[in-house]
Amino acid sequence: MDANEKRKKDREKRGKISLKDTLPYVDYSTESLIEMLKADNSQERTISAVILRDRMDKTAINPLCIALENEKSLYSRIAISEALSNMGEPAVPSLIKLLGKIGNNQETKLPTKYFKKKSFPLVRDMAARTLVNLGKPATPYLITVLDYGNEFKAQQAIDALGGIAAKTDDKRALPVLIKAIDTHHDEKITFWKIVRSLSGFKNDNGVIKPLILVLRGDHDPPIIWEALRSLGQIKITTPEIVSLAESFTHDEHFEINIAAENTLNILKRCE
Repeated sequence: MDANEKRKKDREKRGKISLKDTLPYVDYSTESLIEMLKADNSQERTISAVILRDRMDKTAINPLCIALENEKSLYSRIAISEALSNMGEPAVPSLIKLLGKIGNNQETKLPTKYFKKKSFPLVRDMAARTLVNLGKPATPYLITVLDYGNEFKAQQAIDALGGIAAKTDDKRALPVLIKAIDTHHDEKITFWKIVRSLSGFKNDNGVIKPLILVLRGDHDPPIIWEALRSLGQIKITTPEIVSLAESFTHDEHFEINIAAENTLNILKRCE
C-alpha cells in the first residue's frame, strides 16, 4: 500500500466519505438514519449525518446532539456538526446545553504565543463552533448564557459570539460583551476571551474605547497582545490608536512587540 492509499484508508477510518457513498441510503427513513448514528462504522455515521443535514427533519436534533457529544471520529463529528447547524434556530437550545461539555479542547489557560492569522481564531468548543456556523439565530441565546451560565460555559458562549460577529457582522452582542469586561474583570480566561471576541466586530467604533482602556490597564501579556490584535482587526485608524500601538513596539515582552508591529502594519494599510 503506497502512502496515498494509506492516507485514504486513514481518512475513511475517521469517517471520510464521498457523495456517492450516500446514494444507497437516501431513501432511508429518518428513524433509520437516526439509528445509523449509533453504527460501529464511522462512515455509516457520517452518511447518516449528511443525509439528515439535507433532510432538515427537526426530530433528528436531539439524536444529533447526543451523537455530537459522543462522536470521536473527525469526519463524522464534522458531518454531525454541519447537520445541526443546518437545522437553524430550532437546534440552538439543545446546542446551548452542550456548551463546554464536548471533549477537552477548550482553552483553560492564557496562551503563550500571539495568534498571527488574520481570520477569527477557530472556536475550539464543538457546540460553540456549531453555533457559529448556525449563525445569527444563535446570538440571543448565547447572550443569555453570559448572564446565567457558569463561567466555563460563558467562555464558550463568548467565543461563539465573536465568531458569529466575524462571520455575519451581527453586532447585537457587542454591548453585552463590553459590559462583561467589567463584570468578568477578575476572571483572566474569560476577560481574555472577551478581548479576543471584540476582534470580530470589524469597523465598529464602539470597540475602540474598551480596547484602549484594556491597553492602558495592568494586565497579563496575553491580554495586552490580544487587545492589540483586536485593535488591528477592527481596522479603524486614529492618531490615538496608532500612538498607543507604537508605544508597545519596544515592550519587554516579545509577543507584545509582534502584536504591536502587526497592528501598525494593518492600520497603515487602512489609512
